[in-house]
Amino acid sequence: MKLGMLDAVIMAVYLVAVAVIGFWAGRREKKTTRDYFLAGSRLPWYAVGLSMVASSISTEQFIGEVGFAYTYGLAVANWEWLIFPALTMLIWVFTPFFIRLHVTTMPEFLERRYGPGSRTILALLTILSYAAVNLALVLYSGGLALNQIFGIPLFAGVLLLAVVTSAYTLYGGLSSVAWTDAFQCVLLLLGGILVFVLGVLRVEGGWQAIVGTGDRAHLMLPADHPELPWTSMLVLALVTNVWYYCTNQYINQRCLGAKNEWHAKMGMLFCGVLGLVLALAVSFPGMIAYALNPNLEDPNTAYPYLVTTLVPVSLQGLLLAALVSAIMSTISALINSTATVFTIDIYQRFLNKDAAQERLIRVGRYAGLTVMIVALVCVPLVGMWRHIFAYCQEVWVLLAGPTVAVFLVGVLWRRASSTAATITMATSFPLMLIPYLEQVYHFLPIPLLVFGGVVFVFCVVLMVGVSLVTAPVVREESLGMHWSFAMLKLPPALAAANSAWYRRVGFWWLVLGSVYAVIYAVFW
Repeated sequence: MKLGMLDAVIMAVYLVAVAVIGFWAGRREKKTTRDYFLAGSRLPWYAVGLSMVASSISTEQFIGEVGFAYTYGLAVANWEWLIFPALTMLIWVFTPFFIRLHVTTMPEFLERRYGPGSRTILALLTILSYAAVNLALVLYSGGLALNQIFGIPLFAGVLLLAVVTSAYTLYGGLSSVAWTDAFQCVLLLLGGILVFVLGVLRVEGGWQAIVGTGDRAHLMLPADHPELPWTSMLVLALVTNVWYYCTNQYINQRCLGAKNEWHAKMGMLFCGVLGLVLALAVSFPGMIAYALNPNLEDPNTAYPYLVTTLVPVSLQGLLLAALVSAIMSTISALINSTATVFTIDIYQRFLNKDAAQERLIRVGRYAGLTVMIVALVCVPLVGMWRHIFAYCQEVWVLLAGPTVAVFLVGVLWRRASSTAATITMATSFPLMLIPYLEQVYHFLPIPLLVFGGVVFVFCVVLMVGVSLVTAPVVREESLGMHWSFAMLKLPPALAAANSAWYRRVGFWWLVLGSVYAVIYAVFW
């Protein structure tokens, strides 16, 4: 596509609007780290939900997931629709701990439960994975999208987005991130749905032609499927997604910044509602591209193919703004979360325990800028994968096993020990290398996504086994860190204020679960 004057105007207006929202939202004086990193705990439920979705969606979906769906069909929609078990775990098990204990980071939660060892490992792992995997993928796929669709030089486009996003993110902290995310989420969903609608109108044969036949038409594929067997979807639902939504700093930071526990939980449910629509924007376009042209050489070009084939000139600027929204919202979330973890879990603990609040905020800004530079260096790693969407999934699933085991066993079993948590978390570092080695040597007898399930089971066994032969945690801070059925209820004051049926978290959780159940009953 050749960008015209109208496209340039739309893009300029968009960038100015995002910058204005970002600097306006972050205009409050930030005297404490909680103000800067957690928006002073002032986020309402709709900002939490919109920001969670915007942070999780980037060009890895618009380019990578669409390409994945082009190759494999409807089963790829599981990445958007199979989030309900993880959201359930987050709402009913973990959120009461996170909100009532006023934690700032996920590593801090681990220290309260186990001690300093597991906290340090998770902090280092978070910073490393965000730079080498998350941010590198966003920059690579974002540059690829802007270059292939609009002819924007890859480096110039990515550099512009990085500069603009970093400016308001480092200035305003989570307040800027959350409110710009809310604006960008609406725009990126509109852009995705636009391509979906135009594709449905173009494909001859309608819905049936888009969904296709055979394995392409089902959410769950046979156990012997070479890439996406139903067993890998089970791992996705119970391991990767639980890690992503329940233990992941850059997703959970929105929940930690909510006004209260009710707003946090309702924000998560709103995220689940948006997930129903999200598949239409980032999975179904891949199936539409296959219905229009099943002979593309590179599946990662499926979305650019759709855009250049379907979108009229008058709407190209809007689509560019939507793609840029996807890139910027994720970059801002990752920068802010990395800065939070480095400042709170590394700098304040090991380098300057008595640092003033203003100093900590300044360090957070430097940390965010540094991780962006490191991510640029790691961008070439993404090119090792045929499907760029598979890059993050195959790395994440092995990172997920140890972390989910430590979090879950810790809150559900009092006997879990600090030594067990430290040893289990330490396995993450060698596990992180396996996906890269597999790309070169192909030594695993089963798909990596299924292997991730084996790793999770091993980590649970390791946690239990080591805990049984080591001393249990007896620290005062770990008291009250064990889940009970009483935690299903909101604190009394919040429960009284939200007692009407239409304000009850349980009611909307049942409604959302029923909708997802119907979807799987129809498309299983």
